[in-house]
Amino acid sequence: MPAWNTCWIAFLLVFVCTVFPKISPAATLEPIKIASTGPGISTLPLEVAALKDFFRAEGLEVLTITMRANIAINALLTRNVDYATPSTSAIKTATAGLPVKLIAVLLGRPDYFLTVRKEIKTVKDLTGKRIAIGNFGAAADLALRAVAKEEGLDAERDLIRLQMGGAASRYAALVAGSVDATILTLPYNLEAEKAGYRDLLWFGERMELPLSGLAARDETLRNNPKQVLAVVRAIFRAMAFASANREETTHIITNWLKVVPEIAARSYDLGKSSWSAGGIVSDTAVRVLVDQSIVELKSKASIPLDQVRNWSFAEQARRDLASAVPAR
Repeated sequence: MPAWNTCWIAFLLVFVCTVFPKISPAATLEPIKIASTGPGISTLPLEVAALKDFFRAEGLEVLTITMRANIAINALLTRNVDYATPSTSAIKTATAGLPVKLIAVLLGRPDYFLTVRKEIKTVKDLTGKRIAIGNFGAAADLALRAVAKEEGLDAERDLIRLQMGGAASRYAALVAGSVDATILTLPYNLEAEKAGYRDLLWFGERMELPLSGLAARDETLRNNPKQVLAVVRAIFRAMAFASANREETTHIITNWLKVVPEIAARSYDLGKSSWSAGGIVSDTAVRVLVDQSIVELKSKASIPLDQVRNWSFAEQARRDLASAVPAR
């Protein structure tokens, strides 16, 4: 972990323990709704922020609602929720000219694993093999095609990519022998390992890609910046806590994801490597998604990155947390 990021987390830990005492029961909490893609390592900071009262310490009463990515973004646009976590969908929506922005990143590297039959030893061995994916053009498919290209393969010509929906369906297809490989997330890849399959690679080793984050409407950024900053600050505190408290966070994962402690511990160790450093990603990573969205939209427009992301709240939250003076 880079030294600056280690220092940032250390500052946050002091802040978590000493600053912003819990809101008293009599205090009025501002209700907000966050659309999430569901329980998982990618959205763990939301659960930690709720359980550790980081949201309440910021004066917020947060309701997290599980929705599919496209529904979450539609709910955001129609004001049925205040924030949404599907980063890639948010970027695509903003690229299309709709008034949303990605304001923070929870998962800066893809938490995808290329899980294969044991006889498959290299990416090139996937030539002519059946690979279960979610949907064509989705983030996992984008990651697979990028890795194939690095290995000298043409995904359209050399790989048989089959759309099979969510991770549970893809896992079932793998163990049933319907496919030779698939893209899985935690803890499904660990279950596949127990069933005799292996992880050929972790996509996070190959690329930076914001898969989970926090998106908001432009009007919220303009009209309620204090709320936005409070939400981001609470989530950053949760990320710092999770990074520094393996045992307690593993216990949270066990209960939240309903997995055995062994799977929770391995999920934590592998997932931690995917969490974003500082709550943002590079412009290069954002540009990859913007360019892919332009292709899917069949557009020739030149899209500035300021149209799809706004890191000012993340940057301010980091400054707030790093400069907090512990209470004496």
